[in-house]
Amino acid sequence: MTPELILLIGLVAIFVIPVATELNVGVVAFVVAILMGTFLLDYSGKEILAGFPGQMFILIVGITLLVAIAQRNGTVEWVVLKLLALAKGKIVLLPWLLFIAAFIASSIGPGAAPLLFVIGAGFIRQFKLNPLLVAAMIIHGAQSGAYSPIAPYGVVINQLATNLSITYSPLAVYLGTVGFHLALVLAVFFLLGGYKLRGQTFAAANENLEFNAPSNDPQLRHLTLAGFAVLLISVVTLEIHLGFAALIISFILLLFTPKDQRAEAIDNIAWPIVLVISGVLTYVNMIQKAGAIEWMANQINQIGSPELTGLFLCYVVSIVTGVASTIGTIGMLVPLSAPFIVTGDLEGTGLITAMAISAAISDISPFSTWGALFLATVASVVDKDAVLRSQLIYTAIAVCILPFLAWFLFVSI
Repeated sequence: MTPELILLIGLVAIFVIPVATELNVGVVAFVVAILMGTFLLDYSGKEILAGFPGQMFILIVGITLLVAIAQRNGTVEWVVLKLLALAKGKIVLLPWLLFIAAFIASSIGPGAAPLLFVIGAGFIRQFKLNPLLVAAMIIHGAQSGAYSPIAPYGVVINQLATNLSITYSPLAVYLGTVGFHLALVLAVFFLLGGYKLRGQTFAAANENLEFNAPSNDPQLRHLTLAGFAVLLISVVTLEIHLGFAALIISFILLLFTPKDQRAEAIDNIAWPIVLVISGVLTYVNMIQKAGAIEWMANQINQIGSPELTGLFLCYVVSIVTGVASTIGTIGMLVPLSAPFIVTGDLEGTGLITAMAISAAISDISPFSTWGALFLATVASVVDKDAVLRSQLIYTAIAVCILPFLAWFLFVSI
């Protein structure tokens, strides 16, 4: 048994052991990383911790702190009420408002999902919406627009294709991902009971629409809204790290927050989620450095059949992006597909569309960036363990079925 295979088995163990022991996944991941790194790879402690996701740590801490501040000063409730007005009293329209907002925002650039998670958390608390439905509508909405020719994902893939002499249509990839995700959320909407919301109105859900923010200072609310606006602008136009921007804005808002609420906001940072993401990504980054991911990718090239290679690539990108960077994984696998596209064995637009869709499927995973942010954002208004389980089940089902469907529609036919 090769070291690479053992490392991949360790990755599976990280998710199996907590099911039997109810231990935090992050704790298990750190232990497995230490054991594998020390005894299998002969790494020093510094080399093992070199994979610690510092940027992800800052991202989750920064965003959840900003969310906690916005929740406590009444900003979230105010934004929710404004969106409610657009729904004309129909609760069934709320999930679709989130989907449309996410799609439009992501077609231009990243950064809107955290704010939509905050709004979605307000909808979940006020109207008892299914948290998994809210997550799916926002994340699939964001991913449906993420491959716009002017959005970062679309730009990166286009640059990769140019460098590798791959011929494909960026617009066709964009439209293909939009169509697939729209069909997917329609199915998810009905499967998760969204249709049951028909006929329900705001008054039927909660006659008084009571919000319970500790503070409702209009000036602080306006400052918080300005902070979110600055967050979006700084990420989209100035390309400032989302976590850095969120921490700076949170610091400024805390200066204007009543002293008795500052500690409570910091306490509401989703520390258990931070531990999970930190542990899992430390292990993933370590095995990637050790060559396990590359080893797995190289096995793909030995399949022989171009179409089966395309299917395997779709499954690999879907699984790996559940715990790692989406664009980073695509950046690793697109070059592997280049020989098949350049020689004409596979059509470039179809394969890239299928891989783009497959990469987005597992973004609802609690170990992906967006799935983790969603879980951290709603942790204070739901049973976070139940939501985490639902995210894992959804991801497992999606990863089993949807890469094949994307491959069949865009590569095989």
